[in-house]
Amino acid sequence: MTLANFFQPQGIVIIGASNNPAKIGRQILDNILNSNYQGKVYPINLKEKKIAGLKAYATLEDLKKQPLAEYLIIIAIPAPFVGAEIERGAKLGAKNFIIISAGFKEAGDEGKKREAEISALGKKYQLNILGPNCLGFINNVDNFNASFSETTAVSGRLALVSQSGAIGSAVLDWLKAYNLGLAYFISLGNKAVLTENNFLQHLEKDKNVDAVIFYLEDILQGREFIKIASKVAQKKPIVVLLSGLSPAGEKLAFSHTGALAKESKVIEAALKRAGVIQLTRLNDLFDIILLLKNKAFYHNLSPKITIITNAGGLAVLTADAIEKAGLELGNNLDLLGDAQAQDYYQALTLELKKKTNSTILILLTPQTNTRPEEVAQAVIKIATLYPQRAIMASFVGGEAVGAAKNLLLQNNIPVFSYPEQAINSLALVVKNQQTKKDLSVFSKQSQKKKISSIPSDYVALLKALKRYNFQVAPTHYYSSSDKINKFPVVVKAVGPDFIHKTDKGGVILNIKSQFELKKAILKLKKEQALYFKNKENKIVLQAQKKGGLELILGIKRDENFGHVILFGLGGVYAEVLGDTQLVLADLNRNSALAALKASSLFPIIKGLRGKKYNLDALVDTLINLSNLAAAHPEIKELDINPLLLTEKEAIVLDARVLTD
Repeated sequence: MTLANFFQPQGIVIIGASNNPAKIGRQILDNILNSNYQGKVYPINLKEKKIAGLKAYATLEDLKKQPLAEYLIIIAIPAPFVGAEIERGAKLGAKNFIIISAGFKEAGDEGKKREAEISALGKKYQLNILGPNCLGFINNVDNFNASFSETTAVSGRLALVSQSGAIGSAVLDWLKAYNLGLAYFISLGNKAVLTENNFLQHLEKDKNVDAVIFYLEDILQGREFIKIASKVAQKKPIVVLLSGLSPAGEKLAFSHTGALAKESKVIEAALKRAGVIQLTRLNDLFDIILLLKNKAFYHNLSPKITIITNAGGLAVLTADAIEKAGLELGNNLDLLGDAQAQDYYQALTLELKKKTNSTILILLTPQTNTRPEEVAQAVIKIATLYPQRAIMASFVGGEAVGAAKNLLLQNNIPVFSYPEQAINSLALVVKNQQTKKDLSVFSKQSQKKKISSIPSDYVALLKALKRYNFQVAPTHYYSSSDKINKFPVVVKAVGPDFIHKTDKGGVILNIKSQFELKKAILKLKKEQALYFKNKENKIVLQAQKKGGLELILGIKRDENFGHVILFGLGGVYAEVLGDTQLVLADLNRNSALAALKASSLFPIIKGLRGKKYNLDALVDTLINLSNLAAAHPEIKELDINPLLLTEKEAIVLDARVLTD
């Protein structure tokens, strides 16, 4: 369903318009009229004949001769009556609705039923419905404010999509204070029909939008969001501030992987895979807007930073922030405390003439000879001559620098109250740009099954992994008639009561002879006699491997984002250390290698204190794990712990699985 008539309606209908200025329906009507909307406007009210100088209509049927499919219908009436108005409009051909009204799923069981009815109507009639329980929609490109939020008519090139009306209002007020603007503001509300996915798809093709910023409290269609976002992020930056992470993912699960793959880590991995800039603090949202509002500026940012300052102490603090953020300090030009506008102009000119590119950060504190506004004017003057260079500023102070900061903002130069804000925001954007170079557009993998289903039986599971090209240590169930030809071997107790074998003495190493083997088996059966009464608990023998690095690899199925892969240091300390990395299970050679390089494992694998490990074998193992996940959606959790990585190979020593 297209959103063209939602964004550019030929007419707007307000159900619930009123002559009472305290009513939301009247506030929305006033905002539409005051924003100089050029289309037709139709107030609907059962009793009024005229509202705000416009003819009022009793019902939608009075407009049945109008092309309602091309109109936007805004509903601001009590929740119990909303469903009937939606269906009435749909039967008359209307396709685009905004439900401002509250009283739906946020209001208890009765509200949930009402919202379910709205969702069903949307599906039945193929409707675009924004809300319910939302602030509305602002289109500064086409000059209409279909919300009950005040805003300036200043148009920008960013789109803000907010699940919270309150957060959206705060951002709009902040933008107004700095005379900044948006192309669009969209208040999602309860997302009964239209979600962030629908708007992201539309905004991808909108030439009026250079970047999309989200405040979200959940992502209900995670896999679809990642698929769309990975495509859009290659063209336009996407920012997501996500709150409301459930603690459910923090609970211990069946496997090490389940315990370590917490929900917050899964979301972080998914958004990173999509090429999204993920924020964790509201103030970061404000700061990032300053960097993204200018498309040319964004595309010319460099991780190397040149400082031009009149305050040495401020430069030192900035250098600390640069190193902490993982960026690079270039030149530091200290103009001293008596620096004036001409000094800044000359220093900036010399730096801009250099062929080497860097992000330039202008620092200023108000000192005796400082004229902040004159410095701002000098910066603006030279910046217009070099539109391809990224220049940002931090004017630190209060009243003395306020006018200068506003002047810089009005001329598209990002300015921050503190240098740390500038550096942190820059780091988020630059690292995102670097990450996207290693990403391809997300697409669902399709792998042929080599076996019909993944077995939970220990030995059968290891054999199944071999079918998917994993290297597996030779393993079989113990029999009293066993004649072992090659030692050493490992004795293991496996089964439902030996999930954590080592904790129960269920692993015996360095068995070097047939005599030692029988002795170890007798000892194990005696010590764990209670558990071996359960026939599902068994003993296996495995060829012993030595001299490698123990890793943990795993698969976890997230119901929202699909399968994720976990890897990190393994063995008995896996959960204690918790130093693991999560990636979405759609790996190819490039993305698997990029994930390893970004992990804390990489320096160890590349060689530490003379020990080297087979990086290619580990990359192959991660790809095999990704293929396994794609072929078997029934896998809920799978552990390989440990995987022994040596100079020659990556070999599975232990595994367990939980399936549907």
